[in-house]
Amino acid sequence: MTPREGRRPAKHSQSPAAKEKLPSIQEWLRLAIQGSRIGLWYWNEVTKKTFFDATTREMFGLSLDSEVTLEIFYKALHPSDLDRVIQNWRFAVEQGLPYEIEYRAVRPDGTIRWIHSRGSGSYDKAGKPRYMVGVAFDITERKEGERERLELGGRLINAQEQERSRLARELHDDFGQRLSMVSVGLASISERVRDPALSEPVLELLKSVDEIAVDVQVLSHRLHSPKLELLGLAQAVSSSCQEFSRDHRIDIDFDHTDIPNAIPHESALCLFRIVQEGLRNVKKHSRASRVEVRLNGSSGEICLTLRDDGVGFDPSATYTSNGIGIQSMKERVRLLNGTFQIQSALGQGTQITVRIP
Repeated sequence: MTPREGRRPAKHSQSPAAKEKLPSIQEWLRLAIQGSRIGLWYWNEVTKKTFFDATTREMFGLSLDSEVTLEIFYKALHPSDLDRVIQNWRFAVEQGLPYEIEYRAVRPDGTIRWIHSRGSGSYDKAGKPRYMVGVAFDITERKEGERERLELGGRLINAQEQERSRLARELHDDFGQRLSMVSVGLASISERVRDPALSEPVLELLKSVDEIAVDVQVLSHRLHSPKLELLGLAQAVSSSCQEFSRDHRIDIDFDHTDIPNAIPHESALCLFRIVQEGLRNVKKHSRASRVEVRLNGSSGEICLTLRDDGVGFDPSATYTSNGIGIQSMKERVRLLNGTFQIQSALGQGTQITVRIP
């Protein structure tokens, strides 16, 4: 083959799919936004102009041709959320931070929608804000589901407390009284029996019955302690810590400061039950020799801290950190709009921190 007869480069034919023009990135984004029901919003810090897309307008109950201003946005916010939204948003704009918040919007027809909003700002070379763009999600269904779960949790805990109270009364009034009658009868028999070989077993039975009666009384108080109503939160927790320390030989250091005299019963009961459950967990799992329990009152809240010097655990092991006891404590705190935090590490003990409004 001569050089003139050399092969020409082969032409690669394109498939119909390769020749087809793909949608633009903007088109894909538009379709994604429409499918996910994400609302778009924009705020110009220089011109003070506001923009809501159709989805965001729908969330707020605004027509497509209506004007959207900052004042209209403020007016649509639930009165209880207004100050919080303004403070959060202005702080994010002025400090150059991401903006994220959940709030309620009141539509013109009076219906309320929960909205989750996020945004980020653009700034000039001097660091002054130019504008902020963001997205909004209607999370009303999720919030309603949370409310229903919260109400169900509240009913279950109330039912649990009622059952505790009923069992405590039965143990004290019924079983306690019957054990007392058995004790009196055994004491009477021991006085009549003259033979030591017979009287000694009777006295042993009497001792056992008296011990059982004491255990029943202790169990009754654990189920429903009258000390909480009679003595108040601080003294009830102090007494519970002393009893636990005596029964299980674990050193408990309890202290309290600035606890108000008037505490809602639900809040006091929540904190008291958490102390009880926390100490039970110490006995069952931590192998601790010392526990610190602190109750501190401050402006608008009460803080409970329970810290032990036990073996601790790995918080990433959810099967350990999400047992029934811990979940019960979390649920009680959540019902009162409080916060629950548990910190632990292997070999470094465990700390529970609870804040109740």
